[in-house]
Amino acid sequence: MTQKKLQRDSEYDKYDMDGDGVVTDDELEHAKAIQETERDLRKSLAQLRMARFTLIAMGAFTVAMFVVPIDRVEALSDISNLFYISGAGIVGAYMGTTAWMARK
Repeated sequence: MTQKKLQRDSEYDKYDMDGDGVVTDDELEHAKAIQETERDLRKSLAQLRMARFTLIAMGAFTVAMFVVPIDRVEALSDISNLFYISGAGIVGAYMGTTAWMARK
């Protein structure tokens, strides 16, 4: 059985890992594994950014509370409690899933 050669500048040319003009099943599996790894890395990076920006926002909010007049701080106390709890939940979930995934 003869294998089909790729056309010049084919969209499947990127899956030809060894450059012989033939895309084998092994090369397709390898390309699929690479795409899954890249997708997982993008997801992890997005989660890391979310956790970092949450920590930065919590720190900036805390510093801002020292500058804001006391009557406004008292008015914002209920909202600030929810802000800190939700921020801690985001960061805790990121750290927990990262530790859990590292054990696998």
